[in-house]
Amino acid sequence: MKKRPTVLAILFFCLGAFIMIGFNQFLKKEGDASSSAADLENRGQVMYVTPEQFEAGGVGSKDDSEAIQNAIDYSAKSNVGMVRLTGNKTYVLTKGVVIREKVELQLDQNTKIQVTGDFRVFELERNASITNGIIEIVTPTFTSEVIYIDGQTQNWSTERTRVHNIAIINSNGMHQGTALSLYANKPGDYISFVNISDVNINGFYNGIRIEARSGEDKHPTWISGNRFTNITLDHCVRCIELIGDVSGANETSGNQFSQLQIQISKVTERAIVLSGSSNRIDGIVWDAHLASETSLIELTTQSAYNQIEFNLKQNNIINAGNQNNYRGAP
Repeated sequence: MKKRPTVLAILFFCLGAFIMIGFNQFLKKEGDASSSAADLENRGQVMYVTPEQFEAGGVGSKDDSEAIQNAIDYSAKSNVGMVRLTGNKTYVLTKGVVIREKVELQLDQNTKIQVTGDFRVFELERNASITNGIIEIVTPTFTSEVIYIDGQTQNWSTERTRVHNIAIINSNGMHQGTALSLYANKPGDYISFVNISDVNINGFYNGIRIEARSGEDKHPTWISGNRFTNITLDHCVRCIELIGDVSGANETSGNQFSQLQIQISKVTERAIVLSGSSNRIDGIVWDAHLASETSLIELTTQSAYNQIEFNLKQNNIINAGNQNNYRGAP
């Protein structure tokens, strides 16, 4: 009889322990369920993809080309639509990257793409965008395009193709290659109503090059109605060049360049070379006296009805076209 309280105590202890273990398992299951629900929710609300998910380094020494392309491809296939390169990192490219349709490649303000080699760096498909950051060319043999849009994509006002808030720097000292290229090369190719804004360009042969060619009267090529706003061009040989004609077969017309800042250096031959019609260009040219040529703006024989406004005098202009209008310093 004396052992009964001890036995009861042991029974109550075991029962209590059993209850506590069961309660803890219940809490754990609840926690696991909550965590799984959160994971499912997060997977359903992915806002962007990073190249680190595909083994990018971002350390300035490892080739990140494949990781960035894989991130873009995954973003396109999964309908996420955005790839982000974050922080003050340096990503190295040794081969070109295609920004797929409906994908935005977004860099942080001081994230850098360092280009090693000679290749087209970024080609934008229709509805593709690239925003923010720095693209730096370091290879002396570079002669290609940094950002390229092809007329076969047939951009129109219904599309969302955009280039915004990027510094494109050629630091190799050779002044070759093209920072921004819009190119239409087959009958029926066109690029219209693309917005390019807040871009700094330094050290290239062509800062911006627009070219329409190989068109036909019934099947023209055209690059028309595009907007270039708040563009700085510095230390380039030919800062802006439009190549087309006034026949309508190869049309470069109605493009607007507003609030340009063009810094001239000793390597500069032309601030503007313009063929085509009804384009509007305005801005400020700095240090015209440094240029290797006196005539900084050239309106070719294949130019007509263009309106140009800069702070340059008339002796800085060659106007071989038809009914072009230049307003400048007296």
